Amino acid sequence: MDYLTLLAQKQQDKAALITDERSYSYGELVSLAAAIRGSEVLPAQAVFIHAGRIAEQLVQFLAYSGTLSVPVIATEVSRAQQFNIEDIPAEACMGVMTSGSTGRSKLLWRSYRSWADFFPQQNRIFGIDNSTVIFCQGSLAFTGNLNIYLSVLAAGGTIVATEKFRPRHWLEMIKSFGVNTMYLIPSKLLLLAKMVREAEQGVRHIVSGSQSLGRKDAEKLKKAFPRTEITLYYGASELNYITYIKDSEMTEDRTNIGRAFPGVHVSVKNEEIFVDTPYGVEGIAMPFSLKDRGYLADDGSLHFLGRIDDICNVNGMKISAGKVEQALTDISEVTEAAVMAVHRNDADSLVAFVAAEKRYSKQELLLLLKESLTEYEVPKQFIYLPELPKNESGKIDRLKLAEKL
Repeated sequence: MDYLTLLAQKQQDKAALITDERSYSYGELVSLAAAIRGSEVLPAQAVFIHAGRIAEQLVQFLAYSGTLSVPVIATEVSRAQQFNIEDIPAEACMGVMTSGSTGRSKLLWRSYRSWADFFPQQNRIFGIDNSTVIFCQGSLAFTGNLNIYLSVLAAGGTIVATEKFRPRHWLEMIKSFGVNTMYLIPSKLLLLAKMVREAEQGVRHIVSGSQSLGRKDAEKLKKAFPRTEITLYYGASELNYITYIKDSEMTEDRTNIGRAFPGVHVSVKNEEIFVDTPYGVEGIAMPFSLKDRGYLADDGSLHFLGRIDDICNVNGMKISAGKVEQALTDISEVTEAAVMAVHRNDADSLVAFVAAEKRYSKQELLLLLKESLTEYEVPKQFIYLPELPKNESGKIDRLKLAEKL
């Protein structure tokens, strides 16, 4: 089985993908992909897909996946990189890339089973079935987008998608095409919610990940989409989905990222999170560590405390950048924050980049932060930006922030 064969088994005249340009039925996607597969000599090698349009990315992926060629939908940051692609695992049906937030993307290999075998479980938890009309935004180089597309198509649903970063346009598409499910990262969801003037009753499910989402954020989304159930997941390109939490379980504690997906085992040793899953990429040993920090609560829920490498050494003091960022986003009207250490005038200090609806003075921020941070943890400089730069996965692009310094 491969993804093209899977789509060929669905209702061929049903809308599979709706973009800004046009609508594609299942039959049209299958025909377009089959034409590429039938007309080209497909060598046993990786095929990097650099198409900018979502439909082109998907069609080329379907054409190559399941052949001797192994498709890789490339990220922007990977264009200047060289990859060792001599030893592609025999089971690989695709290559996936990490976000490249450190300046380089990692290329990983996935089997068909590692995603497709888990679609029934994730679709049940996310509320996805053949009646789903889901809205998504952005490139399929973001592994989360590609996974959701394929899981919805496997269920026989419909995808409404755009490359445009325009929340008002997103809302127009959601209304025009009867969207009942959304897949967006939290920061995009909150931008979209601001565009809603009358509550949207048709959206029943929201699926989100890659960033934290607390009860206050969930309440903002529920005002705009009152009939929705929100599912926040914690996952990774290497491991697929790890844990999830529903909006009914969210509290003021934004570190709670829920319980493990069925078949996935999570353990913590010295605050380092380890995951054992049958749905990981090829060639990694289990249990696997993403170098994330956390702890397991008595009720079995996992709490995320940031990356192991987010510890900043500031004049001999070890400070968690994640903790400081959390303290900033806990402040009313601060939507995003990123913290990094800089070395100036023979001393270290913390600099915070802040995106907020209200521009607080430095003194106001210092007073608010001293409620939850020690003197050493409070940043010495605050830089306001309309929004923080993002990479294709929607994560904060720290390299671009560093350039601003």
